[in-house]
Amino acid sequence: MTDPVRTNEPMLLLIEGGPTYRIEKRLGLVREQSPRVLRRALLSVLVTWIPLLVLSILQGTAIRHRVAIPFLRDFAVHARFLLAVPLLLFAETVLGPHLGRASLHFIHSGVVLEEDFKHFDTAVKEGLRWRDSAVAELVMVLLAYSFAAIALTSLAVQSSTWYAIRSDTSVSLTWAGWWFVLFCVPLFHFLVLRWLWRLFLWGQFLWRMSKLNLNLIPTHPDEAGGLAFVGEAHRFFSIILFAFSVAGAGVLANDVVYDKIPLPHFGPLIAIYVIVAVGLVLLPLFVFCPLLLKTKRTGLYKYGTLATEYTSSFQKKWVDTPPPREEVLLGTGDIQSLADLGNSFAFIEKMGPLPMGPRTPINLVAACLIPMVPLLLTMMPLKDVLKMLFKFVA
Repeated sequence: MTDPVRTNEPMLLLIEGGPTYRIEKRLGLVREQSPRVLRRALLSVLVTWIPLLVLSILQGTAIRHRVAIPFLRDFAVHARFLLAVPLLLFAETVLGPHLGRASLHFIHSGVVLEEDFKHFDTAVKEGLRWRDSAVAELVMVLLAYSFAAIALTSLAVQSSTWYAIRSDTSVSLTWAGWWFVLFCVPLFHFLVLRWLWRLFLWGQFLWRMSKLNLNLIPTHPDEAGGLAFVGEAHRFFSIILFAFSVAGAGVLANDVVYDKIPLPHFGPLIAIYVIVAVGLVLLPLFVFCPLLLKTKRTGLYKYGTLATEYTSSFQKKWVDTPPPREEVLLGTGDIQSLADLGNSFAFIEKMGPLPMGPRTPINLVAACLIPMVPLLLTMMPLKDVLKMLFKFVA
């Protein structure tokens, strides 16, 4: 359903805006309709991992002869800056367009009625205004450096590493350590915070949509009143959770390998992380919960009444009295109508409180856990890990 009058509907593009985006655009790192994700990913490696490697080599902390944890054997730094940061940038080319198309589908699908077009436009413009906020990004930068400062002040180095040298009386940062603390770590935290900010803006937009008089159909085959496309868009947040988990898995790998902490010790922590991360991504969908429950309840009442009337008529016509001679039960439209009514009632009964199918939470949980799988190699041989994965997939 497309309104012919609205040829230029506003789309909530949460990626193409903001001070950092404008800076990237001026530098030629992004173009309209061409985010150049590979170039940006390579640049992120060139300004983070490569300088750390070079500075570690210059100070002799890249390989294990001066420090206990050399740069080339630090799982956490490789996971963050060779994988997680490029993934967070790559997600902009995948998740951003999906969220934009999902916002526009509220109009194209007919879920938002013509009487609420102005409210829809206002919701999109408000989201774009906050997306472009210089104050919001400044706060994110300050928070990123605050987190880095907190990590630095709470740094407890038991032995010398590539980023900090421990002496009898103090701990001093290496050249690579200073670049790590002053640039690399704040950059990673900024990218994480920016995605959380985008998730908040998307949730705010969905909350505004839930306040409109939405045209939800209880018999819609998507079993979500016509809103399942929102949950489908959320499925692509798995890229973000995968990047987060990659970074977390690198930290856990250091603890397991160098601090000799058994992997099962982190089991409860991993479980809490999965619950919190998946719950945070799915939280915006809960704004539709009251509306979907109301739609389901109303649909059950209305279609229940309709079913009672129709089945009563069917009972009287074909069961309680002799059927009409001019009609044959086999092939009659009454049977097909009865089946269609039953299917419609079944769709209503299957409606859930959230606009998503089971694939969405499954994908999100898998994105959180898959980066943790290599850690199992610290407990069992590779062939046993592969057998376990094969059984899980099969």
